[in-house]
Amino acid sequence: MKERLDSPTDGRYTLRLEEASVIGGIRFRREFFFCLLIVLFFALFVYQATGWRLQARLYPWAIGIPMILLGLIQLVRDLKGTSNPNSASAPVDFQFSQVSDKAVARSRTVKIFSSIVAFFIGIWLLGFPLAVPLFVFCYLKFEAREGWGLSALLTGLAWLFFWGLFDRLLHLPFPEGQIFTWIGG
Repeated sequence: MKERLDSPTDGRYTLRLEEASVIGGIRFRREFFFCLLIVLFFALFVYQATGWRLQARLYPWAIGIPMILLGLIQLVRDLKGTSNPNSASAPVDFQFSQVSDKAVARSRTVKIFSSIVAFFIGIWLLGFPLAVPLFVFCYLKFEAREGWGLSALLTGLAWLFFWGLFDRLLHLPFPEGQIFTWIGG
């Protein structure tokens, strides 16, 4: 990618990377290389699962194969130049709200990432069957500020759905949590 200098109306110059590189007469944009990386990731994801038993490879194939197909379609669109690189709106940079206070944005980001890390730690310590309803309940009660009754009801429904789908219907065994391994349960 090439560098260029832009001169905005205030007279200051800014250094920007150009949108596309030309290789062999074909223009490649940054989006193409990102999409190629995604396709390669999912191809490796599917390839790694080929030697697994059917029940284990069901998830990687159910997610990976459609993602490879969608990625290849996007790669072809990027090569053909179907999307308009000069459009006023960026395809991925949409916003539901615009926060002008950086402290509020930072606080929300830390809260979201902390909850994701806490969920992963909960899965590791307690296992999926206990961590999922616990996380649903904590989110409903403390983040969404729902009442005890509604939080308990929706948590029970989430657990019932989780149990019915993964345990009864798909027969997917989940490993027990690390705490139960430590105490010999």
